[in-house]
Amino acid sequence: MSLLTKNETKAPVTRTVTPRYDVRETGDAYVLTALVPGVERSSLETTVDGETLTVTGRRTFTVPEGWTAVHREIPQVDYRLVLEIDRRFNRDGIKAELSQGVLTLTLPKAEAVKPRKIEILG
Repeated sequence: MSLLTKNETKAPVTRTVTPRYDVRETGDAYVLTALVPGVERSSLETTVDGETLTVTGRRTFTVPEGWTAVHREIPQVDYRLVLEIDRRFNRDGIKAELSQGVLTLTLPKAEAVKPRKIEILG
């Protein structure tokens, strides 16, 4: 028995994996580095919605003409990373850079949470 109506078709199931990532803190920002090999800049999307940061990347691999794939160490899957972030970030200042399969997101701290030196008066 099918649960689809006559005009519906099954959408292909896309398998996703969470990329390996690291977060480090600097004085002015948090820097997230995620490994997304095989993802082109045009296939990468980073969004912030409320308190959720989402990174999705579609891997593309084209087999050269005349070649037959015998073995593939990296599976043909897409990447999806979802992290909860708090309001202590300057969302307008988030920067993203992709270089050789490494995505670097810089999440600048809001002015209110940056460390500051307090001057001692006299």
